[in-house]
Amino acid sequence: MPSLEAYLVTFNCARELVNPDTLAPHLFDALPPGAVLPDVVAIALQEVAPIAYSFLGGSYLKPYFNQVAATVQLAAKLHGDDAQPYDHFTTRSLGMTALMLFWKPAVASKIQWVQSAGAGVGLWDMGNKGAVGVRVGLALDSSDQTFDITFVSGHLAPMEGEVPRRNQDWENIVRNLVFINDETPKSSGEEQPLLSSPSALPRDNTGLYHPGNHIFVAGDLNYRTHDTPPEPSSHIDYPQPTPSSNSPTHFSHFLKTDQLARELDANRTLHGFSEAPITFPPTYKHSHKPSSSSDADEQWQWAKHRYPSWCDRILFLPPLQPHIYTSLALQKTSDHQPVALSVSISLDPLDRVHDAEPPFPLNKDWRARADAARRKEIAVGAMSYLALTRSGNAVLVGVVAVVVAGVVMATWMSAGDG
Repeated sequence: MPSLEAYLVTFNCARELVNPDTLAPHLFDALPPGAVLPDVVAIALQEVAPIAYSFLGGSYLKPYFNQVAATVQLAAKLHGDDAQPYDHFTTRSLGMTALMLFWKPAVASKIQWVQSAGAGVGLWDMGNKGAVGVRVGLALDSSDQTFDITFVSGHLAPMEGEVPRRNQDWENIVRNLVFINDETPKSSGEEQPLLSSPSALPRDNTGLYHPGNHIFVAGDLNYRTHDTPPEPSSHIDYPQPTPSSNSPTHFSHFLKTDQLARELDANRTLHGFSEAPITFPPTYKHSHKPSSSSDADEQWQWAKHRYPSWCDRILFLPPLQPHIYTSLALQKTSDHQPVALSVSISLDPLDRVHDAEPPFPLNKDWRARADAARRKEIAVGAMSYLALTRSGNAVLVGVVAVVVAGVVMATWMSAGDG
């Protein structure tokens, strides 16, 4: 294997089930013409499910992950491979953010160890926003050395004016995303790694910038194209399809004020990371409301209360030579477009891996922070389940009925004793 062929997708699911029939035909649109299926497919998901199911986790998330897994296998079959070409190797989630890894069996057999990490940056450090990561070690020869690669799925704070908050979210992720060896079973909603012959486990309690590995960060990073919300008439100048970059409605004009590019240049976020050139229109915020315009089918339908922006991004460390970086077909279930990147990673040990220094030290209390956040997630998830889901409503009604019946019975018995 002179190189590892990797394929990454990020998608904000808008808390809805993914539809394999509509996503699978486009899932591999970022592959170069004539390319074979990649060795690894990493799917970064945000808002993977409603908050009740996301925070409770386990079996509540399984239907959502199953739909994504079905999408990957169907996409591979549509690409021309009738056999199931991928092992669903592992899935990790933290709150509403998840990461799913699919490997070709021949490559998966070389994986010697797995580490995972999660850090919430939402309210009370919970996982309504945050990041989840998986790091794997590939054995390339008979030596004890492994080729290490890290995938991270992230979701940062929303709204046009919240650039400082997004930068702070990134800092909190770097401080609290601590990778530990996968030695204990995860919840039933998460796929377990299929290790063929695990070697001695590497040192754990390491951060995102741990030296000697390739790192990918994919997600709804939420950086916008404007620092203030749009005015009522701003939508008139929103990007629309046009062949000429000189047209005032060409999307490239919005790209000039992209917040993430600005913050990267100023070294205020995603320190040391690179991104392939963006040649596709904004991925957010699409509107699915019917339009009265006669040319609606030829126009991009944007939500008027948000500036169209490239919220959904894939970055990497160290700099690599990517193949194709593009958005995928818009899905009716979400106001975000999926984004995909295909890339070859040289396996030559002489090739440079990153030497970037972590911009922030690890939080020594990261584990206590994570445990406290998880307790809050369970409480919020349980309350949300009871209040916001039909099955939870039924449980709540049943509990209330039992309580009322008990009060009535106690009152009747008390009255009889008088």
